[in-house]
Amino acid sequence: MVIEQPCRIVAIGDIHGCTHALDAVLAAVDPQPDDTIVCLGDFIDQGRETREAIDTLIALSQRCRVIMLKGNHEEMLLASLGSESAKNSWLMYGGVQTLNSYRFCGGIDVIPAAHLDFIRSCRDYYETDDHIFVHANYLDDAPPEEWPEYVLRWSLLDAPLPGPHMSGKTVIVGHTEQRDGEILDLGYVKCIDTACYNYGWLTALDVTSGQTWQASRWGVLRESPKEPKPQRWPLAMGAD
Repeated sequence: MVIEQPCRIVAIGDIHGCTHALDAVLAAVDPQPDDTIVCLGDFIDQGRETREAIDTLIALSQRCRVIMLKGNHEEMLLASLGSESAKNSWLMYGGVQTLNSYRFCGGIDVIPAAHLDFIRSCRDYYETDDHIFVHANYLDDAPPEEWPEYVLRWSLLDAPLPGPHMSGKTVIVGHTEQRDGEILDLGYVKCIDTACYNYGWLTALDVTSGQTWQASRWGVLRESPKEPKPQRWPLAMGAD
């Protein structure tokens, strides 16, 4: 008798060019063709291997369903394509590391068209029957299609905290660094940016079962991930 395994939806927090962490987490998750992987944005900048991380994500999309969300760092890169002042700002917030991953001291033209198209394809949010996935934050009294871009990509999950979303769905976010390495779990919202590039962990979360996988920027799996701590005040340390 063959027992069918349910399809999984696995959210991955802010990768920030940490390809060794991404490789380790994906090896542990072992995505299957029917699984959905939701990357919560900010997969570029800060870390040293943005090019390799994007290659991995493109390859992953041939293996299972991959949903890419746009973070503030992807927004900054795309704005840089048409504005010198925007480019200078992006370079200060991790763009240098991204360009160096393609060619040391290269200009923005070193990023291949396929990678730019991949970034342009990112969504603002992703919604299922039970969850809403977004990079940064949300409005609890409005549907996601009405959330402003600032809320979607820049707003910190900080006081005053939003309440449960009007839909009753659990919201899964990144962006607000949890520098103690633990998932912020308030029940109705979970933040899984556990500061990988900043010597924390890259976190993947099966949103149905609650199973987690974490890896350091060097690709070392966390041996005994702690259970998410409910009702813990977020460690909002500034936008990553």
